[in-house]
Amino acid sequence: MSEEKEQQPKEEVTKESTETEEKSHKFKFECTRCGNCCQDRERIPVTFSDLARWTKQGSFMSIILPHLELGSISEEDEIAKIALVPYIKMKDEDANGKGTCPFYDPENKMCNVYFTLPMYCKTFPLSYNGEKFYISDPSCPGLGQGKMTTEILTIMRQNAMKDFAERADTTIAMIPLQGMFIRHFMKQSQESMSNLTPEDQAKLDDLIKKSQGEEEGEDVKEEKEKSD
Repeated sequence: MSEEKEQQPKEEVTKESTETEEKSHKFKFECTRCGNCCQDRERIPVTFSDLARWTKQGSFMSIILPHLELGSISEEDEIAKIALVPYIKMKDEDANGKGTCPFYDPENKMCNVYFTLPMYCKTFPLSYNGEKFYISDPSCPGLGQGKMTTEILTIMRQNAMKDFAERADTTIAMIPLQGMFIRHFMKQSQESMSNLTPEDQAKLDDLIKKSQGEEEGEDVKEEKEKSD
């Protein structure tokens, strides 16, 4: 069977066949630089691959780092509920966590980190959920625009699958990492506490008692307001 496959002639790619492919593809996309996908959007998930690439780029990481945070991205994904993952926080987030990407330049309608986009942005608007490809934003004005060749579509699908795999790996890896970080900082805290002088320990105890007293006072105040 392998010899037969090797002997099969490769399909000849001609201008006529390429034009036919372009017409046959249902999915077409060409960025119109409208900026809609960079504004009024959710947090952008970041993978270990993104972090490694940005770190290797040296000083560039210092530009991105101030906008990185840890949190849960999806409420539907059971794994994501228990794992904090890195993400890019949007500017002026509303109650739903939507806002404008901090790297978007609205005046020039361009991304300031376009040459090293997070994989999540690079695949837009084509996404992959582990079983099938889907359009992440059907309202994107770039859909149905331009020409779509088999080569371009293959690259977009590969990027979408890569994004899914990298985000899944990052989410799963963050679960044990969280436990390791918590254990590390608890150990450091215990060591710091054991090294306190008796005077410092007494001051800390006073602060804790004062804090607990204020919290109890607030609780009593709230209960009184409810009863009134």
